[in-house]
Amino acid sequence: MPSMNSRGALVPFLNIGHFVDHLAMLVFPVVVVALAREWQQSYAELLPLALGGFIAFGAFALPAGWLADHWSRYKMMAVFFFGIGGSLLLTGFAQSPWQIGVGLFVTGMFAAIYHPVGIAMLVAVPEKMGRALGWNGLWGNLGLAAAALVSGALMDLWGWRTAFFIPGLLSIGVGSAFVLLVPVPGPVKESS
Repeated sequence: MPSMNSRGALVPFLNIGHFVDHLAMLVFPVVVVALAREWQQSYAELLPLALGGFIAFGAFALPAGWLADHWSRYKMMAVFFFGIGGSLLLTGFAQSPWQIGVGLFVTGMFAAIYHPVGIAMLVAVPEKMGRALGWNGLWGNLGLAAAALVSGALMDLWGWRTAFFIPGLLSIGVGSAFVLLVPVPGPVKESS
């Protein structure tokens, strides 16, 4: 089984994770247009529902980093993929504004895992660090750029719920592949 230090299996998952992280955080600002029509509420009334998710995205980075240091970065990345996927699916089933707000908050909680954990995993092996960070940053920005296109297209084709469902299923699928294809790191050996 290849070692985690080979980076071969790990780095693509970290890059896809960064893409999913930023995409997930920007689904709602696109679908809120359709929600305003469906729920007969104004954009101005519904958009603030995203606030809790963005606060959680920042605030929960601290406990996520602590858990990664004291438990497992690898397991925290698995929690990220499955958690963000599950929370997007649940948000897609929302029937009321408060349910959307709760779903976005939980999505923000799981999205908060990526930066302190994924970036730490990426820099753990310093081979061509600048290039690795550059590619990872590109993938995150592609997630930002794709959010409006992907969410808008899914919303127009199949309704606003699919704008949550498809990225949620994608994240769970990527998480499953991560667990199957990226080897669990062995114990860290301390040098004497």
